[in-house]
Amino acid sequence: MTPIRIALCLLLVHGALGAFDTFYNHEWRERLPSRPEAATELALHSARSWAFALMFPGLAWLEWHGLWGWLLLALVGLEYAITLLDSVVEDRTRTLSAVERINHMLLGLNTGLYAAFIAIEVVSHWAALPSALVPVDHGVLSWLLSGCALVIVVWAIRDAVASQRQWHASRNRLGAVRAA
Repeated sequence: MTPIRIALCLLLVHGALGAFDTFYNHEWRERLPSRPEAATELALHSARSWAFALMFPGLAWLEWHGLWGWLLLALVGLEYAITLLDSVVEDRTRTLSAVERINHMLLGLNTGLYAAFIAIEVVSHWAALPSALVPVDHGVLSWLLSGCALVIVVWAIRDAVASQRQWHASRNRLGAVRAA
């Protein structure tokens, strides 16, 4: 199995772990979209989701040759930086359950794995080729990652809207307190 196919499989695992985190921890247990203190966290979740919304189908259907490969690695790095910042924000605004902490550890481990396999592909194969986005089809993996990407886009929008709603609600409450 090639490094990129391993990375694609790991991205599917990441999608499943991320979906569990979102639906079980963020939506059901914590109800983040209804918590004013979660506005920043939701904004970070949306930003990270947009990175995945590019990465999942981008790797499912394209090879990133030349400079495009380095751009892909920058996108992976951006996602990682957002995740680190999200971890700090979460620790400042709420107490995470044991289930959520363990899931985040698994997501972090998986991020290191898929990032390493993407980096191996870029550095050992794609970087030396002329810069181009070359169409590729990984069969069922491409379709599964595309399906994940559609769900991710929906959730990116939902988290962005919830974040904006909570920021506006916080400002309105602050204004009401100051007026009183």
